[in-house]
Amino acid sequence: MFPPMYGMGQTYTWALGIYAQMKSRELTPQLLSSVPCPSCGASVGHPCELLSGALRLKPHLNREFAAIEAIERK
Repeated sequence: MFPPMYGMGQTYTWALGIYAQMKSRELTPQLLSSVPCPSCGASVGHPCELLSGALRLKPHLNREFAAIEAIERK
């Protein structure tokens, strides 16, 4: 399925990205903000911020992963 140039890390990252896309469609904004953001440090219930301090339109990808993991643990 994958060309031979793909390494294990690249394949894993690609598969994880597809998995996260499928799971992130199921996430509501409330579920996304139910975990703190590991990238920008936004607390629970607050939106992610840019480096300039302005609010991001979408949460960081790491926050989406953290929300998916938190939901799966429940």
